[in-house]
Amino acid sequence: MENNGEEKFCGNCDSHNCYDYPSKVFCSTRYWQNKSPIVDTLWRCEDYNKVSQECYCVREAKKKAAESAES
Repeated sequence: MENNGEEKFCGNCDSHNCYDYPSKVFCSTRYWQNKSPIVDTLWRCEDYNKVSQECYCVREAKKKAAESAES
């Protein structure tokens, strides 16, 4: 699954780790900056650093958000 470089989400950042799959991730960069490290998968901060492959959590978070919007 390749990242086309267009979508910039925390779930596609090299600093993220799974936390509450798929909606929340743990950001190690924010942790080291003494900021709240638990963020939404589909959010993005100023320290975004893309990875070469999109994470499954982004796809699943989008799916979950779409399902919530339909309800």
